This record gives sequence, C-alpha cells and structure tokens, in this order.
Amino acid sequence: MTSTSIIPDPATPITIAAAPSRVADRIAARAGHPDATVRERVALRTAAADITYAELWERAQKAGAELAALDVGAGDVVGVRLPSGPGAVAAMLACWHVGAAFLPMDASAPDAHRDHLLHRSRARAVIDGDGPRALTGAAPSATGGPRDEGAYVIYTSGSTGTPKGVLVGQDAFAEHTTAIAGLLGLRDTDTVLQFAGLGFDVAQEEIWPTLAVGGTVAFLDSKDRALSPAELADRVSELGVSVLQLPTSYWRLLCAQMQGAESSGCSFEGVHTVVIGGEAAGTNDVHVHRNGPLGHSTLINGYGPTETVVTCTAFVLPAHEPLPPTAGLPIGGPVGNRRLHVLDADRRPVPVGSPGELWVGGSPLAEGYLGEPLRTEERFHPDPFGSVPGARMYRTGDLVLRHPDGALEFLGRLDNQVKVRGYRIELDEVDRHLTDTRGVTAAAAVALDDGSGTGGRILAAALSVIADGPTAEQIREELRGRLPSHLVPGLIHVRDTLPLTASGKIDRRAVAALLADAYASSTPDADATAAVAESGADVGVVDTDTAEVSADLALLLKLIRTLLRAPDFGPDDDFLAHGGDSLVALRVSGTLREHGFRLRPSDLLTATDARAAAARIVRL
Repeated sequence: MTSTSIIPDPATPITIAAAPSRVADRIAARAGHPDATVRERVALRTAAADITYAELWERAQKAGAELAALDVGAGDVVGVRLPSGPGAVAAMLACWHVGAAFLPMDASAPDAHRDHLLHRSRARAVIDGDGPRALTGAAPSATGGPRDEGAYVIYTSGSTGTPKGVLVGQDAFAEHTTAIAGLLGLRDTDTVLQFAGLGFDVAQEEIWPTLAVGGTVAFLDSKDRALSPAELADRVSELGVSVLQLPTSYWRLLCAQMQGAESSGCSFEGVHTVVIGGEAAGTNDVHVHRNGPLGHSTLINGYGPTETVVTCTAFVLPAHEPLPPTAGLPIGGPVGNRRLHVLDADRRPVPVGSPGELWVGGSPLAEGYLGEPLRTEERFHPDPFGSVPGARMYRTGDLVLRHPDGALEFLGRLDNQVKVRGYRIELDEVDRHLTDTRGVTAAAAVALDDGSGTGGRILAAALSVIADGPTAEQIREELRGRLPSHLVPGLIHVRDTLPLTASGKIDRRAVAALLADAYASSTPDADATAAVAESGADVGVVDTDTAEVSADLALLLKLIRTLLRAPDFGPDDDFLAHGGDSLVALRVSGTLREHGFRLRPSDLLTATDARAAAARIVRL
C-alpha cells in the first residue's frame, strides 16, 4: 500500500505498462481457465450461496443470448433494474457480452423514475425480475460514437432540472479498473463488500476491480437497508470481507457509535482497507476512526465525480502514519493515468497553496453526456496541458488547494451542487420537482447541517403554495411516489412568500438562513437527544396494550421528534414520510442502545408507523 508521503508529480501522467484488456475479457479468461482451481474460485458470495467464476460466466452468457434474441447489440443501452446481488452482476456482464452498455437503476426507486431514465437513455431493453425484455419504440445504438464502446450509463442530478446520463466507455473503465486494483492492493484472496446502491457509480468500483483480479464480491441481504455497527460487523465476519467502501456520512456515524465500550462485540479484524468518499471528511473524523474497531485498517479518502469514472484522486493513510496538519482530510493525488489541473477563472494554473478550480484530464474520463452534445461541450474541454493529441479535461466545479507535497484539499463547490448522504444533487433539479407538484408556486432547496455533530447534511426546501394548497407532508408523499429518496427534502417549510433578491429572483442565501433557523428552533434543547433518552417524561396519552410498550413508544416518539425536528410526530405517523432515512434510523438505534434498548435500524425503516416500530424494541 502506498504511503501518503509518496505522491506522484501531478504534472507527470502515470503510464500503465500495457493497455488493459476489457473487464469482461478478464472474467471470461478466469471462467474458462484450464486450471479448475481458477475456474472454481468464488466470484460472488451471499449469506446463502457462493457462485464461482465459471457459474457467473455461464449465467451471463445465457442472459446475453436472450438479449441477442431481442436484437440488442453494440451501441445499445440496456436498463438493469435488479436488487444488488449475483443476478444483477450477471445481467450487467450479459450486456457487455453483446456489446451493449448497461444502465443500473435502484430497484427500490419509483416506477415513474425508472421509466423516465429508460426513456431518456433510449434503452433498447430492460432486465428486471422477469428477465430481459424489449422496450417498444426504443431507437438502436443510443451510445454510438467515434470514441469508444459504452460500458455503462449513470444518471446524475442536472443543473437544468433534468438528470444527465454520464456515458463511460469500455477502455476508460478498463483502465480505471486496473488503477483501482493497484490503489487498493487487491489480490485474488480479497473479498470486497458490495455496499453502494447499484444506481450509484461507486457500486461499479466495488464489483469489477475485484472480479478483474480474481477476488470475491460479497453482498448484503436485501433486508439490510440500514445496519448498526454490530450488525455490519457480523455481516463482514460472516462473509469474510477484507475491503470496505463506505459513504463518508455512514462511516462517520458508525465510527462515532463504535467508541470505547460501545465497540465491544464489533470486530472488523479481517478488514485491512476502508475506502470513504462522497462527502468531505476531516482529520477529527480520523481520530474517531482510529479509536474504534476499524482503527487498524488503512484508510483511503477518495474523490471523483461520475464524469471522471468514479474515484480520480485518493489520499492513502496507513493506520500508524501521522495525520496531515490540515483540518480537512486531503483528497490526495491522481489515481491511474490522470492529470489534475488547479486553474483560475481564466484557466491558468494557480500557484501551489492557492485555491483554484479542479479540472481532471487523462485517459480515464467519461465519453460525455448521453445524447447531449451541448451539455458535454460545457463540461469537457480540450486539455491544453495534455501531451496526447485529442486529450480532454473535465471541469469539476470544485474548489481545491494543492499542498507542496502534491496532495489536494477539497474546499467546496462553485455552483448550486451539493452532496447529501453521498449523493451529488443539483439544487435546481430539486426546485423543478417541487414546482412541478400540484399547488406549489415557488420553491428553493438548500443543504443544511443535520445537527448531529458529525458533519452530516440534510436536504431542505422552502416553498410557497396556492390558497388551501398541499401541506408539507402531502408534498413529500407525492415526491416519494415519483423520485428516488435522496431527491426528496427531509425538511419542507411552507410559507406565504419566499425572500427575493433586488432583481426579483429567489434569494437562496436568505432561504438557507430561514430554514436553518426553523430547523434549529423546532427542537427546544440543543442537547435534546441525550435528554430524551435519560428522561421518562410522558408525551401524552398513548393507546397501547401494555404499560411497557407505552413507555417504549413514548421514548421512541421523543427521539424521532427530536432528530427529525418534527414536534407533532405521532404514534401512527410514518418515519419515512416525515423525512426519516437510514442515517437517522441509525442514530435512533444507537441512542436507544446506549440506554439499554435495542431497535434495529431496519425495523424502524420497515415499520408502517411508530407504534409498530416500538413493538420491536427489546430491552437489553
């Protein structure tokens, strides 16, 4: 594993000795290897079964033949709407088998969102629980272009109010796969946990580098929507996981809950590497990490927009190496054959130690935005610093600073894009979805500190509605029916009017200030979470079968009201419908456990209401 002090000169591209073969070719070579011990190595693992490389390739060929029978071929896009697991991997590999790019979609996302992505991508077919099926009216060769065959398409939030389909080519992804395997030091003895949702590009980085080196990809059960530290430790141990890649917000919360006595029973001794990314991390977070059961592992802080093919920079911090003298954890140097340019507004390099915008060059870049040449031209430009004819660079919109050792530090965004729970969100897109809702006349979304003290953020929105218009709960419920959960604001504040600038536009800064005030004032005590857990005060009349359940429900209601800033949350209210998510569920679970109660985060997420969730509380 490379030390943090050994960072390549950012002006010199890293060359790979030989052009990497396509990822599917490497898997096929293992599946058909003359040595049976290679063919029979475990490629995919679940709690119920192991699947060998030979079996994986056989499944992919079968699904590929079904796609070919639907006239799916080179240049086409195929939607994959399956839960994370062996079936999804075989389906994605089948797309490559016939030369198509796959479009992975969150299986839990609303049908309307899925249909929208299939339509925008001009997908030729979709693979879901019923197998491959053709889509009527789809145009062929949606990804066709002069640069490269498509490997996959990932949709990200768009500043114009519509999602953007990022097309990643086969050669770029194969090169990135080789670079990631080297960064993580992956070997055929490693098992990598597939943690990210399939619609999130990090999932591709968990799966394919692992299979390219002959390792094992392990999967959680579909019911594991949120895991407490103890539950994650159990799954990691059961599956033999050695590499974890976690969203920064989830990692931060897990580490905070695994301190001292709370870490007893949480063993991650088999994990040698933890990769974080999606949101900025600080050196204080690393102190907490090192004080918990993951402290022995090498920590890698990764950074990379989807357009740069997942992780394009990384900072590697072995367990016993001193922390950098910065408040923010650096995002490091280039991964693979990438060039990192820190430029001013006139696209001139800034001096070391001065802030500037990050532009990423090198060969592992996305092709651009599917079917949107103008959008592509806005973000992908010729690289004047490149040494190869036709070299390009991508404008990230991120403000960074380069340290004397070459490592980069992330400083913030230059536009209306935010990161919430690891998802990249364009606030303009959230605004559009809100104003498309019946009865809403104006809206502005912002990201707020969630008040947890761990650096987490929530998506919030202020809006105005017509007379007798919808309530915040009704608006959120409608959005949940047509959008993925990360685009639905957890806090919705309905007002008569929104603050405007002198030019008559919505003043987003003023909106952020009023939402922050509303969020902070909606709980009476800044230390309310601890106070609630210690208190036995009544919350009103609660109709339950026993006094014990009544007390449990009272405690749960007070915690949820505090954490969601929802003082009117009642026994029959839905946690998700009021802005709850997996991280808030994890905080509820952790706080209860500290005071002698057990409620799994998944129990809170799947319960129909607070009353049903309270019935699942167990006293320790």
